Amino acid sequence: MNSDPYADLPTATQPIKRPRDDKNEEKQPPSKRLESVASQPKPKEKQPLTVAQTITKLQSYMLVDKKFAKAAELFGKLLVEQCTAKPLDEDIMTALLETLNQVAQAKATRTMNFEMRNAYSRLFRLVNEHRDALLESPEYESDTIENWMLDIVVHNDLYTDDTYQFAKAAKAIGAHLDRREEAVANANEKDIQDIDNVLFPCIRTLISRHTTSWAKTSVEIIISRLTSKREEFSEVLRDEIDQWTQLVHQRKHAPIDKISAAAELRKNIVAYNDTQ
Repeated sequence: MNSDPYADLPTATQPIKRPRDDKNEEKQPPSKRLESVASQPKPKEKQPLTVAQTITKLQSYMLVDKKFAKAAELFGKLLVEQCTAKPLDEDIMTALLETLNQVAQAKATRTMNFEMRNAYSRLFRLVNEHRDALLESPEYESDTIENWMLDIVVHNDLYTDDTYQFAKAAKAIGAHLDRREEAVANANEKDIQDIDNVLFPCIRTLISRHTTSWAKTSVEIIISRLTSKREEFSEVLRDEIDQWTQLVHQRKHAPIDKISAAAELRKNIVAYNDTQ
């Protein structure tokens, strides 16, 4: 007989052997196999996008009308951040300008879209504010930014109901006409064509405001300048200038008898209404 009273207790080296309970084991779920954590490959950490990749991604979003406003806001923040960084990266400046060029060419009609033109204009105002940094790019010249400003910012301002802002926009068109005259003097056909491509859509919007009393003077100053320089434009554009000149002339010098007849008609209508 074993004289040790603790002989039946389990020990670390000799646990008690219990009979198997088959019924109980059937009720237990099969144990899951534990895999060694060290043997599992760790998921790769998602690498942040580079600046160049971010520019490319935002460009694709800005080409989608529904995503444009938000993407343009983010792109503007990125542009300011990169244009104020020291030192400037010429490749990044080129990538920013290339994206802006792609958006401007692909979505030119946004200038006339009520829902998008303000966001469009805000983005290119930022471009103008940071033009010195952007033009560190060897691929672009200041004329490109000047044309964007005319096409997008000045054009947008022509829709305003603010008399001062409208007059300022019309004056800006005059400054771009000065640029065109310099290009003509230098016989730079490409610059002339580039300016005309953005100048005439602006003037079409400008002339549409001629019936607004406070806009008349600003419109007529620009039309007068175009008329005096009409021979410097292509035949197609000369025809359009002639139409505008004739329209302004007719409105300014309407026959007196027609004015009198219209006034007489209005008096007759008032008199008739008073008798009813």
